[in-house]
Amino acid sequence: MENKCESRECSLDKYMYYSDNYFRLNQLCSFAHQINDIHRLNPASILEIGIGNGFTSSFLRRAGFDIVTVDINPELEPDICSPISRLKPLLGDRSFDLVVCCEVLEHMPFEDFELSLEVFRSVGQRLYMTLPNYKRVYGVGGFINLPKVYGLSFRAQFELPNRKTLSEEHFWEVGSSPTTTKREVIKRLGKFYRQIDTQRYALNPYHLSFYAFDN
Repeated sequence: MENKCESRECSLDKYMYYSDNYFRLNQLCSFAHQINDIHRLNPASILEIGIGNGFTSSFLRRAGFDIVTVDINPELEPDICSPISRLKPLLGDRSFDLVVCCEVLEHMPFEDFELSLEVFRSVGQRLYMTLPNYKRVYGVGGFINLPKVYGLSFRAQFELPNRKTLSEEHFWEVGSSPTTTKREVIKRLGKFYRQIDTQRYALNPYHLSFYAFDN
């Protein structure tokens, strides 16, 4: 039976993904970070969970990457329309080099986090995931433009506790409760992958990336 969370997500108007918030420079920078990170990982095939406005998948597909998109919302026109929990049977024996899941899992209860990871691991060897950062971040981030290091990003930032109220769209964020700390997220990832690398986006510290793999 479809739960309340799934019902909300599958009925969202697609134009929500083209609101003013998605034109903000920091959000556009997050898309750029995603594309740059995924390109560096050089995946042979990609399964993207949560197509959103298609910014990332469209760019990668046009660049020649083999990518299949999944979303619960049919209005977004994904290649496969399905919730994460019912995805595995639709893929059969097919697997992917890299599963990409950016700004998705916070829209589901944290109790479902490991269930989602189990699905991701069953259909892909590696995982690239981003989640929102609940903590307040202060400092600077930008590019270093010097000979032979043109365009290298840098950040000098620090985090402080936060007491903001979560948006109605988010069940949780990294650090929004004692059970959703970054350490806890990494611990749960460690049940399915041997190595986890994490970073805070230099150009949008609200987003944290997690790269999980076995070797």
